[in-house]
Amino acid sequence: MFPMESTAFIKQHQGTRRTMLKALHHVNLIVSDMEKTKAFYNGILGLPIALETVIEDAEFSRGVGLPNTKVIATFFQLPNNPGLIETFQYVRPADGKPLPTDKKANDAGWTHICFQVDDVDQEVKALEGKGISFLSTPVTIAKTHPQFAGVRFCYFLGPDREVIEILQG
Repeated sequence: MFPMESTAFIKQHQGTRRTMLKALHHVNLIVSDMEKTKAFYNGILGLPIALETVIEDAEFSRGVGLPNTKVIATFFQLPNNPGLIETFQYVRPADGKPLPTDKKANDAGWTHICFQVDDVDQEVKALEGKGISFLSTPVTIAKTHPQFAGVRFCYFLGPDREVIEILQG
């Protein structure tokens, strides 16, 4: 939810520990309908499609731990960032479960993806004009918060009920 470079903890510990990690390469999202996904992430959010392909490979199947897989894959390029949103629609096996309808923000596991914007209110209006409904109106963190004073954010849902946040600050 918050820009991590502004936290005191990160600033205090930067450079004190070596990591094998170089960068965030991609975040994967399993989808039920690739055409809906492309219409949403490319058509509504404006993320360019970097690559579209089909993956039907024994080593891929072994790597993901599922036999005889066939995946329709679309990769969306993140703005001002080398990272990608990798979306997979499993054609085989097709027995994956949807996100539970009762999933809450405090349930364990990855809960949302966040995009930084210049003006939350402007983006909310633009997205509402494209039919997007938000979980709330934009909220603002109290001016007294030591790290995140004035940060504004808002959540909405993607086509497979994935939670997406836009953040200003």
